[in-house]
Amino acid sequence: MLNIPLKVNFANGVQFYFPSHLCCNCGTRNGLKIISQDTRRTTYMFGGGTEITFKLPLPFCDRCAKTATRRPKNIAHRILLLILSFAIWFAILVGLGSLDFVPETLSNYLAYIAIALAVTTTLAVVLMARPADGQSSYFQPVRIPTLKREFVSGIVTAIGFSFTNHEYADHFQLANKDAIARNQVYVIKA
Repeated sequence: MLNIPLKVNFANGVQFYFPSHLCCNCGTRNGLKIISQDTRRTTYMFGGGTEITFKLPLPFCDRCAKTATRRPKNIAHRILLLILSFAIWFAILVGLGSLDFVPETLSNYLAYIAIALAVTTTLAVVLMARPADGQSSYFQPVRIPTLKREFVSGIVTAIGFSFTNHEYADHFQLANKDAIARNQVYVIKA
């Protein structure tokens, strides 16, 4: 993958501010620190795509700080996990099949058993990635689902933020009501 660092230019007037008086994940107001969340927005085109990284200065409490580095997983990640789990379980079962004490019928159902174990493993990993009590997300709580850019220059004309914490989203909307009214900033409550 070719990685060429580019500067992101915003159109005149596109500004946004993040409230700093409550945790963007759980909403607590104590023990906050500003962490630069590495947030990526990837746009795919016919033969490739572009990825822009934003360093969003967001308030996190100590308990939620580690969520700032957990990028959300999509369906492609889960399919890759399923395929890798299948390959590992299949290899393990083939290895077990060569042992003397393992019944020969194991080899007849090797693929089925490996699929069942791979699905179980994938489900376990997905279910373990749940937010702790009070948190709105196990992963990064602020995301960028929408980014409008001019085609040739690449200048950002509008940006959309998705928030898993609805209270934080409400405070963000209040702090950015002018930019929202000008359709330069969008808010989505996940």
